[in-house]
Amino acid sequence: MILMRLLVAFPLFSGALALREGPSTPPQRSLLKRAHLRQQSAWVPFVEKVTPVLAQNSRQSEEARFLLIVSAQRSASTSLTQTLAQQHECVYNCNEFFGGAQVDVQCREFKHIGEGEEALGRIQLARDDLCEHGMHEDFSNPGKPVEAAQECRDTCMVALKLFVGHGIFGQELADLLAHPQARVVVLERDPAERWCSLQEAMANHDWGIEPSHWERADNSTRPPCDHKASPELLEQHQGWYEEVRSILSERSIPHVEVPFDAFVQDSEAVTAKIWEFVEAH
Repeated sequence: MILMRLLVAFPLFSGALALREGPSTPPQRSLLKRAHLRQQSAWVPFVEKVTPVLAQNSRQSEEARFLLIVSAQRSASTSLTQTLAQQHECVYNCNEFFGGAQVDVQCREFKHIGEGEEALGRIQLARDDLCEHGMHEDFSNPGKPVEAAQECRDTCMVALKLFVGHGIFGQELADLLAHPQARVVVLERDPAERWCSLQEAMANHDWGIEPSHWERADNSTRPPCDHKASPELLEQHQGWYEEVRSILSERSIPHVEVPFDAFVQDSEAVTAKIWEFVEAH
């Protein structure tokens, strides 16, 4: 079982983070209402707390093979993906497998070998190689088993991020999110805060991703955000998350909604809830 292989013991949380059952019919009307609200007020959080979304008519899942962190730049997605991989010896962090420079060497090899294939086919190639022939160790993937095929068996997974800039949309995105071996986590941050974080990072060459860096948010080195997101970033942000949530809703795909603030405030509780979801589905 997946939870038995965690390297660090994280208790499963209840109460405010409890699983809830979604409606039997995809909440399209709710999605449209939220889109309208965003047009009126620029942006509102989709959820206020970690929320596993389950639909009664959702597809039957198979054993987890892909842990997909759907997010956007400057939203703590690197930290979340890295944390999940470090907690579980049989989860390998491929980071930005579909774009950017932040790709492990072993994952990058299959990113290029699989060029011309659909997104799903490329990540399947990488996962099968990692899980059958052993896992390379690096900063994001310490303590990984050399004999993954024997040690991990049905618990071997790859974790990766999906951004709008990775160029995966429409049917290709839908096929990836809906795959019965995929587990989807949607991580979202206020686009205004993302905009400020981007400006701060570029101005001061400060691309810190660790929780220890977040603690500096209240001091003079990292002033509070008092600006609106640029129109271009806001439009891209809204379009990306609305496309993802529309696919999840229309196809009744179970997933976990994670607000950025929840992860920053209590990362252990958030990752425990994600593992509970992965184990249950």
